[in-house]
Amino acid sequence: MKHWTILKSGTALAICMTGSAAFADVTAQDVWGAWKDQMAKAGMPMSATETMSGNTLNVSNITISMDMPERERAATITLGAVDFVENGDGTVSVQLPSVWPTKMVFDVEGEGSATFMAEYRPIGMSWTVSGTPTQMSHVQSATSITLALTELTFDGEKIDLGQAEMTMNDVAYKSDMTMGATFLQSQVGSAGSLTYVVDLADPENPENRLNLRGGVNNLAFKANAQTPEGADMQNFGAALASGFGADGTFSHGGGNTHFEVTGDDQFRADTSSTGGTGRFAMDAGKLVYDLMGQGLKVDAFTSEMPLPISFEMAESAFKLVMPLSKSDALQGFELALKLGDFTMADMLWGLFDPTGQLPRDPATIAIDLSGDVKLTHDLMDEDTMTQLAGKAPGELHAANVNALTVRAAGAELTGDGAFTFDNTDLSSFDGMPRPQGQLNLKLVGGNGLLDKLVAMGFVPEDQAMGARMMMGLFAVPAGDDVLTSVIEVNEQGHVLANGQRLQ
Repeated sequence: MKHWTILKSGTALAICMTGSAAFADVTAQDVWGAWKDQMAKAGMPMSATETMSGNTLNVSNITISMDMPERERAATITLGAVDFVENGDGTVSVQLPSVWPTKMVFDVEGEGSATFMAEYRPIGMSWTVSGTPTQMSHVQSATSITLALTELTFDGEKIDLGQAEMTMNDVAYKSDMTMGATFLQSQVGSAGSLTYVVDLADPENPENRLNLRGGVNNLAFKANAQTPEGADMQNFGAALASGFGADGTFSHGGGNTHFEVTGDDQFRADTSSTGGTGRFAMDAGKLVYDLMGQGLKVDAFTSEMPLPISFEMAESAFKLVMPLSKSDALQGFELALKLGDFTMADMLWGLFDPTGQLPRDPATIAIDLSGDVKLTHDLMDEDTMTQLAGKAPGELHAANVNALTVRAAGAELTGDGAFTFDNTDLSSFDGMPRPQGQLNLKLVGGNGLLDKLVAMGFVPEDQAMGARMMMGLFAVPAGDDVLTSVIEVNEQGHVLANGQRLQ
């Protein structure tokens, strides 16, 4: 009920040449039939009124049904009329009205229903389909495309909706599709800019209001997907097991957002960035989630704090690569996080460091991990995961710290290391597989930072002395305020720091 999709299907240009370089034809009925067929295979059957007049197939009263009884929910989407016009050269033009109405009704058992009324407003749109009945291409361009939510109703009660719309400008899109035992789709698209605005009241307290507006520039994306015949897209785990897979990337050239909540509580935030990229991929074997942003700036205010919140970050990144299906073989994983060159306003520094004793250089936190696991259960099988009830769905066999960096307030901790895990020994470390390997650490400026924290009153002298004793136990001097440490777990399960046994 929280997320809804305006379904836009395209089939894509595949030019089939014979030896004499003649082009195959596609008809209006071919294009519409392919649309219906693919929606049905996705578990969303369509019905409509079809009228052929001359070279034009008019399709009206379009209804898409989505029934998910196992999740106790259902949805119906009703679309406005579409014309499929045969151009006489083997291609078909898809023509939408200047305002294409859409109605979506969602019913969730035990939670109620929601109705969304929306309008799809293309300006200067060209949409041409070419190819053959089994290989098609949709090529689109538009001066602008606006998607506007015009009415929102929950359980028969209308929400005070001021404005909710999104507009893309200078749009270009191409989708190539191959129909067969496995449905293949390749997409590429771009937009010069995207803007959005949302203004609505809180349904439970109309005095509270949300205002969101902003945009991004130079959007681009690419995506590929494959869907085998018979894949149950209503059961995502089963669809993946049958061979469904998708891989897509996107990028943008920066943008800005203004977010404001008014009413009982006041909150306002302005954010901007200079660019970003991302990738999402999933198949039966693994999940890939990779995001990177650049030049983030945030200025915020809340009525619960006396000072504005202002900070910047040169780079932020998150990466996750993980297996999804059970296997007797080891499968690799990756996990990385970076918050690079973080700075905040002097006014915020002044809350806890009014005399400026701490260096205010940009701070960075970065960690890069990888390793091997053996999955004993399919992570996308909902029934299996429910039965596990919090138990691990597999075994950890290896973990590598490829890089570790924590840099802040004049101190820096770096490290790397690697461990293997013996899953037959769960007693040496209280139920955890016994590790074997080592972690190499280096701390620069740690004592200097500790001295400043004591001078500021953040750390009592006795606790600082205890911390220095711990550093002396786990680390060895390697220069002026430089400490190094090698933490090792050997094959007997002994824990050592710089060769000295701790356990």
